[in-house]
Amino acid sequence: MVAVESPAADAAPTPGTPRRTVLRGAGTVALLAGLAGLAGVGCARAPEGPDELEAPLAAARADVATAAAAVAAFSDLADRLTPLADARRAHAEALAAEIRRARPERAPAVDAAPAAPAAPPASAAAAVTALRGSLAAARDGAGALALTTEPHRCGLLISVAAACAGYVTVLA
Repeated sequence: MVAVESPAADAAPTPGTPRRTVLRGAGTVALLAGLAGLAGVGCARAPEGPDELEAPLAAARADVATAAAAVAAFSDLADRLTPLADARRAHAEALAAEIRRARPERAPAVDAAPAAPAAPPASAAAAVTALRGSLAAARDGAGALALTTEPHRCGLLISVAAACAGYVTVLA
């Protein structure tokens, strides 16, 4: 039989380099690599184009305009639609504030005057049906976006989706 030396025997520590020095060196390398990674993140380009929250913002503003037009045309809807308009106005303000915070360069687009007032609906039933459809779409859109957006925006979008779901039910 031939004796074979194991590789572990060759890997014995050398007396010239203390273990603490090696560990300090490895820690320093890891720290520098982490700092370099953070510097790279800080230098990343800002996203171009619209913010992902601009679509829910536009939907909230459109719902406010639709509800206002319906209340103006059919005053008997005021008790049902005024709280909805107030909630959607609050959604629009919160979404706009988040866009301004995260993407200050988008502030002019966010602060631009909303679209012209919505045309008055043909009937009270048509107004409620239109709002239910719009709210259902807003609920679905905000819910889907909450699954893919940054964690700190998720709560805002879930709140919007939940409120829209509630109003879809209330208007049924």
